Amino acid sequence: MISLKQKKYRQKYGQFLVEGEKSVSEFCHSEYKIDRIYMTKQLKELSSFEYPDNLIEIIDEREMKQISVLETAPGIIAVVKIKEHPMDLWKPEGKISIMLESISDPGNLGTIIRIADWYGIKDIVCSEDCVDVYNPKVISSSMGSVCRVDLYHSDLINSLSNRKINVYACVMKGESLQNHSNILEGIVLIGNESKGLSNEILPLATHRITIPRVGSAESLNAAIATAIVCHKMVLG
Repeated sequence: MISLKQKKYRQKYGQFLVEGEKSVSEFCHSEYKIDRIYMTKQLKELSSFEYPDNLIEIIDEREMKQISVLETAPGIIAVVKIKEHPMDLWKPEGKISIMLESISDPGNLGTIIRIADWYGIKDIVCSEDCVDVYNPKVISSSMGSVCRVDLYHSDLINSLSNRKINVYACVMKGESLQNHSNILEGIVLIGNESKGLSNEILPLATHRITIPRVGSAESLNAAIATAIVCHKMVLG
């Protein structure tokens, strides 16, 4: 189970870890299959959440700390089966999707998933070099939103080629985001935290958009930028 902290073993066994009461509860009520739930005796006695008794195994706090990736072990960790999302199921027409290129920070990806869930955006497509969606820190920072957002991995160039849909690339210099509100259909393209979007993918964008800057900060965190763009596009 400790091996599931590493991507190669998550891929090998088709499983990932979910930590914390709220997140585990969310997965228990989702379409994901729970293989096992590990809890400390103390948490089982005090928890107000309900979990399937047949899946629970009691372990001590020392074992919990060994499994957990968090600074403070949560007292409950679930082993969950990976849910595959084949790219041929992704249908971007008639809605807003988010597409991420080379996002490397697990916290950023998890927060972006949570943002998408907040704004009712159901699809996120990640480039093949993005941080693993099932990284424990991604799952933790998404706070259960992974259950409600479909996550795809793809070669972004191939996925965008020949699509007749607006693609909004977030860049430092472009059209003001103010001109793109209440969008009913399109793909929001977000790039790497430090490098932004690559020169290979930018020509596939139909619009290059910028969040207007009033102060002197050089840039915005990728997740914060995603939140601002989604708010404007969804709510106006």
